Amino acid sequence: MKSENKEYTITAYTEDYLGLIGRINAIFSRRRISIVNFNAGPSEIEHVKKFVIVVRESEESVRKITQQMEKQVDVLEVHYHKTPYLTTIAHAG
Repeated sequence: MKSENKEYTITAYTEDYLGLIGRINAIFSRRRISIVNFNAGPSEIEHVKKFVIVVRESEESVRKITQQMEKQVDVLEVHYHKTPYLTTIAHAG
């Protein structure tokens, strides 16, 4: 049975190293996962970057990609969750 693709938000906290965006993008490219939205900027912690990445995939695929991201030396922590606003919008109409 094929898993249904849903929108997930991945949040990653990383050390502030040049070239990390390219390495994270390469993880998605190798798995042929299209990024819906990508934001990068400072986090609440000094010298730590925060990446917020939105994808539309199966939960299994998102779980695997977050595990792959965690293996990167400069990545401190990665989380994902289903994007909640889609349910609200679907019921509003």
